[in-house]
Amino acid sequence: MGRIIKQKNNKMKNKKYIIPVFAFLLFGVFIIGISVNLAPQNSISDEITYNSMVCKQVTRVDGTVVPLECSHNVLYDTGKEAIEAYLGAGSGGGDAFDWIELCNSTLVENSCGAPSAGKAEEYLAYTGCGLVGVAATCGENAQDGNWTCYHSFTSTCDAQTTNVSRLVNDDDDDLAGNSFTEVTLQTGDKLNITWDVWVV
Repeated sequence: MGRIIKQKNNKMKNKKYIIPVFAFLLFGVFIIGISVNLAPQNSISDEITYNSMVCKQVTRVDGTVVPLECSHNVLYDTGKEAIEAYLGAGSGGGDAFDWIELCNSTLVENSCGAPSAGKAEEYLAYTGCGLVGVAATCGENAQDGNWTCYHSFTSTCDAQTTNVSRLVNDDDDDLAGNSFTEVTLQTGDKLNITWDVWVV
């Protein structure tokens, strides 16, 4: 009988300890949850995301207009480094990325590969036929951080093909590249390339 009473007393003692231990654990989880939520947040109010859309449109010499085609581009590692340098300099100055180039896929098969961040693709810039890289018309759009560059190339040769454009600066640093459906241009055909670049 004494043994049974002793066992009951031990069970009661164990129950007395279980409730405070459980409450302590629950309180600890609650405090940890609050401290995680109260952790310092990033002091930058907005994240910066690079966006771009490149549009090409062909107007044939007979006035026929090929439907507009737009697609996103690939930001090159060299472009990222350039952005970093502009931000790091603190002045925001430097050579503007306002030149539009076209890749020449006419002479060599597969000479205009799909752009990749490391610029590992094949690329042969036009050096003639009215399709040479040029300082484009550029300007800011209504929204903050929105920049547009465009140029209308006029082919001076027949059977000229291209399917890649690059946005570069006068020092030949590449910001980004874009591939589109290959187009064949005849003498007098116009190819309009528009680069829209924006940050949000």
